[in-house]
Amino acid sequence: MKNFSIEFKWAAIATLSALIWVFIEKMLGFHDEKIRYEMGFALLFNVVLILIYWLEIKQKKNEFYKGVITLRQAFMTGIATCVLITVFYPLVQYTAFYQISPHFMDSLTQAITEDGRMTIEESQKNISFDMFLRNGISGNLSFGIVCSAIIAYFMQSKNKPQINTQKINKAEVVKVKKVKKK
Repeated sequence: MKNFSIEFKWAAIATLSALIWVFIEKMLGFHDEKIRYEMGFALLFNVVLILIYWLEIKQKKNEFYKGVITLRQAFMTGIATCVLITVFYPLVQYTAFYQISPHFMDSLTQAITEDGRMTIEESQKNISFDMFLRNGISGNLSFGIVCSAIIAYFMQSKNKPQINTQKINKAEVVKVKKVKKK
């Protein structure tokens, strides 16, 4: 478990950051009068997530791998964090839609029907907590995998020590036969 303490820490930071982001959205009016622009504003949170993944892989490289990390190790570090963030995601969604902004779904349904994009029946069918949860989980996984791959590529150590890859020149052992004297 100690091997994943850094990943767990950064997944918790990402979850807390997501909750703070929802509060900011609510305070700025993106859950009420500016609900049409909420999706665009929510996409800005990806910048925060990129920073979190970068800091997490950098910390893992420096503290766990002693400054030398391979592409695979960096990528797997990011994937572990991605999975943990996705596991915590339902908590964020539940808190956002049932505690912070309980009228969000109604406001979104009303905004979509007023714009004429959907009928009231279509919007009630398509806008639900389950839909947001499924889309969020798949979005977290896909974004986390792509982000981890890109960051891992740039974070991998360029000058890795060449252990066990070069032939080590050993002193040659010469066997000498003893000659019997007659």
